[in-house]
Amino acid sequence: MRLIARGLAANRLKTVPSDLENIPAQGPALMVARHYHHLFDGLALFAAIPRPFHIVVTMDWVQNKRTKLFMEGINRLARWPMVLRGDSLVCDTANRPSLFTARDVIRFQREAMRQCVDLLVEGRLLVIFPEGYPNIDPIYTPKTMPDEFLPFKPGFVSVARAAERRLAGKLPIVPIGLHYERGRPWIGYITFGKPIYQDRFSTKPEMIAFIEREVRTLSGGVGSVED
Repeated sequence: MRLIARGLAANRLKTVPSDLENIPAQGPALMVARHYHHLFDGLALFAAIPRPFHIVVTMDWVQNKRTKLFMEGINRLARWPMVLRGDSLVCDTANRPSLFTARDVIRFQREAMRQCVDLLVEGRLLVIFPEGYPNIDPIYTPKTMPDEFLPFKPGFVSVARAAERRLAGKLPIVPIGLHYERGRPWIGYITFGKPIYQDRFSTKPEMIAFIEREVRTLSGGVGSVED
């Protein structure tokens, strides 16, 4: 996957990482990132993170059975958990029905949760994009403004809590900011924040709001909202 990423990034994306010391040198960590570009975000992560890692990926954008089989196979090989965004299971631009059903959403979610927790218990790095959608996507995104930032979905907190129960210890959550300068090539700036731990928060909404603000700030303050 890393070699593929290097090939895709060649002459298209230059990555400038910051604060790499905030990435744990060993052991598990849940990495929570901004989602701006459907392809470049992953390429920037591969260029910046020295350790092997896994990304939670969406599958509902797949539009034909051949692509579905290919993507499911390569994601299983890489051990990348797959999820479906229930609100995107609609007909595509050619008016073809989705390959997935509402029942598939639940099935994928359960399997992804199990796999996410297993990976963290094994001491691995796991990347999640809690916004759910990028700003730039060739298929579909609800974002309509260049720097729009969607509220974080709570799934990453459920993953972190389940992993901590299995680990019987603290799990570091590393916020990741991303922003780009367009050109030839694009320049991607990726910044890693200091690890955050769940025990500093009294409620789930408080934790989500804090980590969302951290990711916004690390991304250059894009889509800032009042505290």
